[in-house]
Amino acid sequence: MMQREISLSEHPFRGTKCQVCTGCGRCAGMYSVVSDQRLWQEKQPIPHTGQERLVTADLGTTTIAMQLYNWDGGVETDFACVNPQIRFGADVLSRIRAAQDPSAAEQMCREVREKLESGLRAFRMHLAPEETMRMVLAGNTTMIYLLLGYDPAELGRAPFAAGHLETEETQIGGVPCLIFPGLSAFVGGDIAAGMYACGMAEKSELTLLIDLGTNGEMVLGNRDRRIACSTAAGPAFEGGVNRGVWGSDMIHLLARLRQEQILDETGLLSDEYFENGILIESVRVTQESIRAIQLAKGAIGAGIRILMRAYGLGENWQAVDRVILAGGFGYYLRPEDAAVTGLLPPALVSKTAAGGNTALAGALRLGRRLWAQDAFGNAQDYRKELPDILGISGTEILNLAKHPDFQELYIENMNLQ
Repeated sequence: MMQREISLSEHPFRGTKCQVCTGCGRCAGMYSVVSDQRLWQEKQPIPHTGQERLVTADLGTTTIAMQLYNWDGGVETDFACVNPQIRFGADVLSRIRAAQDPSAAEQMCREVREKLESGLRAFRMHLAPEETMRMVLAGNTTMIYLLLGYDPAELGRAPFAAGHLETEETQIGGVPCLIFPGLSAFVGGDIAAGMYACGMAEKSELTLLIDLGTNGEMVLGNRDRRIACSTAAGPAFEGGVNRGVWGSDMIHLLARLRQEQILDETGLLSDEYFENGILIESVRVTQESIRAIQLAKGAIGAGIRILMRAYGLGENWQAVDRVILAGGFGYYLRPEDAAVTGLLPPALVSKTAAGGNTALAGALRLGRRLWAQDAFGNAQDYRKELPDILGISGTEILNLAKHPDFQELYIENMNLQ
């Protein structure tokens, strides 16, 4: 049987341009975009009283991203790499288990610090002789535990309590570093930074923030009420099955296959492609890769719907004013593709914007604020205010694993429709 040829020339694979995609937008010639819904203004001057330059860092499960800023607020240069801890496991639970070996825990701490120090060494080449640096870092709770040498065992067992969620200060390569506080064992400082970047605790608009990475974290709310949850998406959105083909591209491929009626709503390829998959340009889409995306989107879709129910909105998607897709995955995801494959309800397409790396954006915003209020160096006094400023105070945390509707919604949302 002759197989059809599918061309994607109108949508080149943008997510594969860099070895590590942080949503920085460099390959599109931009610093960061949110079309009509800009999360922060570019090149706002950074208040300063000395010669300290601001550095932001996003310590993720899969990647580490850092940026050095000019005094005018623009990015001087950046640094990105794979988190070396990935050899201990692709997800946080694997690393929590690995860290029960003290030598492995020490190694994970040392290796990630060495990578951060590598970024700072690269940044020093851009400094004037009299200039120094100060860093604001955001990361998920497990990554912060491992960075600071805390035992993460409590994060991996019921009741999944986290004893170290407060604002932290440390030194990395001789550079003072302020670490974002977290919300819970699985909703960390990177999400707190994203909430701050979105102004979620300041605005009346109801915002749905979705960070799709190895961990899928979501927050729904505004200045009056916020609810957050986390679910394990696995590495599917970051090229875990089709290595090097990132989630936004896979979602686009699946959307095209659905439109061409080669892929049905249950995730099955038509008979001629079932066994060997289908080659689309340079990418072979197989049943295995489709199923990996379905498992990930099932968890995300269930989480979104449970948040809506917990907020008292049911399926009233019109009540949501804006959706921010965070991270490299969200930066390149076309909302129309997300709707075709069932990742997002169609009613949210026109309200959806790419937020880029909201962890870095939130760290930049906090760095500006600390400088403006001369609070750097006085973070001990400032840290009591941060939970209120960031929107952490009062944010409710949902445990999806214990929610009675999760399993049913998870299976329902695996469908590609």
